[in-house]
Amino acid sequence: MDNILGVLIIPMLSQAEMFRSLRKLHGWRSSDPVPEELRGWSYHRPPVRPRSYLGLSMHEVAYLYCPTKRDVYLRRIMKVKGDWDKPHIQLGSLVHKVVGRASRDVALVALSGQDPVEAFSSFNPSLECGEMEEYCRKLYKFLTLTWLSDTARSRAVYGGEALGLFPWVSEIRVDGSLLGLSNKLSIDALGSLALVEVKTGKREDFHKVGLTGYALAVESSLEVPVDFGFLVYFNGVGKGEVEVQVDPVYVSPDLRKEFLDRRDEVVDIVVSQRDPGMPPTCPEACPFYSTCNGR
Repeated sequence: MDNILGVLIIPMLSQAEMFRSLRKLHGWRSSDPVPEELRGWSYHRPPVRPRSYLGLSMHEVAYLYCPTKRDVYLRRIMKVKGDWDKPHIQLGSLVHKVVGRASRDVALVALSGQDPVEAFSSFNPSLECGEMEEYCRKLYKFLTLTWLSDTARSRAVYGGEALGLFPWVSEIRVDGSLLGLSNKLSIDALGSLALVEVKTGKREDFHKVGLTGYALAVESSLEVPVDFGFLVYFNGVGKGEVEVQVDPVYVSPDLRKEFLDRRDEVVDIVVSQRDPGMPPTCPEACPFYSTCNGR
């Protein structure tokens, strides 16, 4: 595929595609609605009410890089710091930084009424990504081109200062303390219709559980229903191009129950100070891999 940006575009959701995805999710919600007792604002009663208020991170609760959650035991009880400089963790941090920068830059253009085409030509930020600078620049150009193109199209069709598919509001802070979570949770992005979680690497089922946790946190702090989200995966580093996959998610009753069960499991480990033991296999992606394997 020829592309002047060096980007392999596996399209993100356009405005029309987003509405189509949400229509499908609406169908799932109609056949499997969320009961009140599984809404985040039911934090005063089980099963949403936590057994203890420990200020847990979403990583500790939802992510299963360690199948037995021994990583939580090592971090919380044994005070092991872990290796957070692993390449995949660093890549994730850089991608989040670029998404946030692109969103802010495009928002400024849209709100100030600048010409989107001229603005794109002038964008040339220093992203400070080190060895990943080339990939980060391609990702930045892809995001700004996607959002600015939609803004230009909307203005051409509707006239005036139409915003088009406005970029996500990124890096939203949410208080999850009523659920026993951190009071400084960071949601990757919030669109007008759904939560957005940015990921790198392969798709994992527990990513949906993490997104569900953020939805519950928003419900507990703002008392507004959050039923939908999008998992957006950015990859292609080894190929020298940007690859994007978007998975729409219905924050269903089953996902909510799974998140709450995992939270309670982690609370039990921390309160009891019980070592849950080594998993059958130890994923090298875990920050505590070296500790568990005696290296």
